[in-house]
Amino acid sequence: MSVTGRVFITLAGQRIRSKEGASLDIGGETKEAVMSDSGVDGPSSKITAPKVDCKISHTAQTKLKDLQAFQGTLTFETDTGRVYTLVDAWCANPPKLEKGEVTLEFSAIECLED
Repeated sequence: MSVTGRVFITLAGQRIRSKEGASLDIGGETKEAVMSDSGVDGPSSKITAPKVDCKISHTAQTKLKDLQAFQGTLTFETDTGRVYTLVDAWCANPPKLEKGEVTLEFSAIECLED
């Protein structure tokens, strides 16, 4: 049995050099307890968007405006062979450059698991 150690992120066919610690939230239904003075009344649900958070190294070739303008297909592939495709993805927040690293956050319409 293999355990995921590395992931590979691709934006519209172009692999980015993501650093260790990238994360995927597949989105979907979340449930939260509804409380009253008598205790828990039951769950309330809402839908959340799929999300990918990652960092990349900032180099002379890194174009922050291009990353910010990204809209398209994003794939999140693990070294254990699992592939997650974020359909109609976009850069959710402006890229943040700090200490030679760019922090990126992407959201999407849906997440498909291959």
